[in-house]
Amino acid sequence: MKESPFGFEYSWEDLQPVRALFVTSLVAQFLGAAAGLLLAVFPSRFECVWAGGALATFPGFLIGLALQAYLRPGSIGANVVMVRRLGLIALVLSLAVFVVPLGTRGR
Repeated sequence: MKESPFGFEYSWEDLQPVRALFVTSLVAQFLGAAAGLLLAVFPSRFECVWAGGALATFPGFLIGLALQAYLRPGSIGANVVMVRRLGLIALVLSLAVFVVPLGTRGR
């Protein structure tokens, strides 16, 4: 794992031990983005896609956590720092939907 000025940087190889967790979170983001586009709660398509994807990130992380524990027992404990960082990023991204002022332009 290389260190970046932001404290961490993961390559695809670094994510190998927790790949199921990462891929599940990513798939959840895409499904959430598609759902956001279909539901069209906000005035612009970008806002709908962003909100749907961001909101689905943490639930996708939780599903991925269970899947990771099932597929590769022990890999979560062996990579606890990486899992914690992915979880915090997922949580912050999902919570950002409630803080970022979406759909308020022009009001």
